Amino acid sequence: MDKPCFELKGNMFTLTVLQLFDNDLKLLETQLTERVKMAPGFFNQTPVVIDLHALNEQQQNLDFFDLREILLSLSIIPVGVKGALPAVKPLLEAGDLAVLAEARHSAEKTSVAPPSEPEIPVLENEVTEEQKPEMPTPEIQEPETNPREAAETSASLGTTPTKVVKQTIRSGRQIYARGGDLVITGSVSAGAEVLADGNIHVYGTLRGRAMAGVQGDQSAAIFCHSLQSELVSIAGIYLLSEDIPEDKIGAPVQVYMHNERLEMDHLIA
Repeated sequence: MDKPCFELKGNMFTLTVLQLFDNDLKLLETQLTERVKMAPGFFNQTPVVIDLHALNEQQQNLDFFDLREILLSLSIIPVGVKGALPAVKPLLEAGDLAVLAEARHSAEKTSVAPPSEPEIPVLENEVTEEQKPEMPTPEIQEPETNPREAAETSASLGTTPTKVVKQTIRSGRQIYARGGDLVITGSVSAGAEVLADGNIHVYGTLRGRAMAGVQGDQSAAIFCHSLQSELVSIAGIYLLSEDIPEDKIGAPVQVYMHNERLEMDHLIA
């Protein structure tokens, strides 16, 4: 017997979700084009799941082929649809879109409530977990802990590596802390990008893009001395600069997830 040349596995991925509140495709194209212009690098070749939960059966009766073409024209890759009613599934097949099963959320999943533990405009992201394999539950870091103490504690435990960068991250650079937290003692310049599987701590000004919990850890958080970011994201859910509340701009802030939406609190000195 020949050696198998493939294997099918279940896995978990962090995907952007495009939730539709209206079936007007021209309006969607106009608004989505404006959003992509604000952060073109973030949306380039981004796989998305289309969420139809907010649409009734009549509204779901739309041209999914045209919808797919609109997304592809903006370099957004539609991978499937969730929240589709049975009556529209033939339309999805005509539009070459897969119907995704709903994610299973464990009853044991820790609820995150501010400020002890770890929101979004029309275009909303969330984490989808399809065929999620058994994985160890990540240890949750209490957000009220001082960021410097949190980083030192993580490093002392030796359970998750902490990457420390003792300089400012210049425009065009990307820093990724795989498997743990990222600590930056300087600032993050506009056009720079910092990512971590765990938390992100910026002791200077955060002007670029910061993405924590990039492997799907919804308990991750972002801490910074001065928030002026182009984009902040946790486990795939993000906020652009225009969505950041005015009272948080330039302030010491922690960003965390609560009920699958991003929230922000001022850091207490």
